[in-house]
Amino acid sequence: MNMTHLSWLLIPLAVLIGAVLPIQGALLSKLGPLLNHPIQATLVSYIGGAFVCVLILSFSRTAYPSLGELSAIDWHLYTAGFLGAIFVSGMLYLMPVVGVANMLAAAIVGQLVASIMIDHFGLLGGLRIGVSPSRIFGMVLLFIGLYFIQRKTL
Repeated sequence: MNMTHLSWLLIPLAVLIGAVLPIQGALLSKLGPLLNHPIQATLVSYIGGAFVCVLILSFSRTAYPSLGELSAIDWHLYTAGFLGAIFVSGMLYLMPVVGVANMLAAAIVGQLVASIMIDHFGLLGGLRIGVSPSRIFGMVLLFIGLYFIQRKTL
């Protein structure tokens, strides 16, 4: 099976994985008010995520990274966790105010616009895929979709 066929088979899986994000956000938006500070909900989220990672590594009998391996990693790669905390905290703050669909529609537009720029310039060592008319058209449709999703509520 070539990569194109495999990609089309994996797209539904990606959609299902993407469906987890609004559930996470809705749960966090309920958890935040129950704690003393909304960032505590972000911490609880990361503790839960760390627990699942430890569980999976334990069951898969994969070794935990050593201190040597961790110290050999370029410092800028650790900013991924920082950026994740910004995203989770942003969801936590914004979802109760603008709604789950509005927050995620706007976030998806932001993610895809940034992704197209990363692809176009091959940033962060990624695959270089130039901006094409179809990608530009897709971005325009995303902004139109964002407008219609948020139109009635804002």
